[in-house]
Amino acid sequence: MRILVISNVVPYPPHSGMKLRILHLLKRVAPRHEVTLCCHAWSDADEHQARLLSQYGIRTFTGRMHSRIDLEKLSAAARFGLSARPPELALYRSNHLTATLCDLFRTETFDILQIEEPILAHYADFLPRGSTTKRLLTFHDIHFVQSARAAALEQSIGMRAWRRFNSACMRYYEPRVARQFHRCVTVSENDRRLLLAASPGLRVDVVPNGVDTPALRPLPELDASPTIVFVGSMFYKPCEDGARWLIREILPLVRRHIPKVETWIVGQGPGPGVLELAGDRVSVTGQVEDVQPYYERATVAVAPLRGGSGSRLKILEAMALGRAVVSTALGAEGLDVEAGKHLSIADGAAEFGDAIVQLIQNHALRGRLTKAARDLVEQRYDWDTIATQQLRIYREMMRT
Repeated sequence: MRILVISNVVPYPPHSGMKLRILHLLKRVAPRHEVTLCCHAWSDADEHQARLLSQYGIRTFTGRMHSRIDLEKLSAAARFGLSARPPELALYRSNHLTATLCDLFRTETFDILQIEEPILAHYADFLPRGSTTKRLLTFHDIHFVQSARAAALEQSIGMRAWRRFNSACMRYYEPRVARQFHRCVTVSENDRRLLLAASPGLRVDVVPNGVDTPALRPLPELDASPTIVFVGSMFYKPCEDGARWLIREILPLVRRHIPKVETWIVGQGPGPGVLELAGDRVSVTGQVEDVQPYYERATVAVAPLRGGSGSRLKILEAMALGRAVVSTALGAEGLDVEAGKHLSIADGAAEFGDAIVQLIQNHALRGRLTKAARDLVEQRYDWDTIATQQLRIYREMMRT
C-alpha cells in the first residue's frame, strides 16, 4: 500500500504533541507500507530534521513556510474567502509544496492520501480528476472548539475578536470539508461526537494519542524538596494561560501549606507572559532536549488547562513516567481516565491547590494513582496498540 501523508510540521524531533503522534504512527506504518511525507518546513532546522526521517524508511518532501503576512498571502486569503473557505487557510499553503504535490500526483499513484488537520485539506484539491486515491482526514482537535476556547482566554480585544471570527469560519468549514473525505479520524470520543453533531453521517474513527511505554519507564522518586512540574508548548495559548494561572493563583495557595515547594515550567516557546513568571523557586526553562530530568525531580505533574481541545499527550507521558497528575477536567478531556483512580481532577484554583498539597503530602495516594495510571497507559495508550487501529483503518478503506 502506498500512503501519502501531508503535515503542517516536520515531526522530528518530537517536541510537541502533534509531532509525537505523527512520528510514532508513521514509524510503525513505514515497515509495512510505502510512506511518503510532505510537510511544511518553518525553519532551516526543519529542513535538516526532515532529512533524518529517512532512517525510519519515510520518504520526505518539504515546502518552506514563513509566518509573516505579505501581499502573496493576502491575495491567497482573498481567494480562499471568495471560495467560502476561512481566509486563515492561506497561512498554511506553500507554493513549493503545492508544486511538489502536483508532480507526485502526475507521476505516481497513491492508495491513500492522509491529511493531518483540516487546515491542510485544500491540498487534496490537487488530486487528479477521477483519482481513485482514498482520502483520510485527521482531526488533532476540533478547530472551531479550540478557537472559541482560546478566544475566552485572550486579554487582547483584537485577538479575541479574531479568534471568535476564526471559530465561526471553521465551524462552517470543518464539517463541510470532512464530507469530502472517505474517512475521518479524531483523537478522542468527545471530538468524534462534536464532529458528528456538526455533520451527521460522516465515517469517523477514534485513534487516540499515545505514549511510548517501553521507552518511558516509571521513575524513582528522588529524596528532594517537593516539586511541581508543568510541561507543555508554552507558545500555545491554553498552556500560556495555564502557566500564569498556576503561578499567580494556585501556587500561593499551595505555599500556605508547603512554603518551600519548587515549580518548573518546561516547554518550548515561552513568551514574555510566561518568562516573567520566573522568580522565587519558580523556573521557566524554554525548550529542553529531554523532559525526563524534570519529571525525575517532580513530586506532582500538573495540567492547569482552561482552554484547548483534543487530548493531552503530556498527561499520558507523566503517567507513563510514574508521576501523579493533577489536571482540570478540560485538561483531561478526551482521555479514558477516572478521577481519584488514575489522577486528581480539580477546576477552581483552591480545589487545584488542595489536590496538589494532598498528593505531595500523601505518599500512599501518589503510589495508588501512579500504579493505576501506568497500567492504563500500557493497556490503552501504547503506540503499538494505537498503530494497529490506524493500520486497520487503511485496510478497511482499501476494501470499500
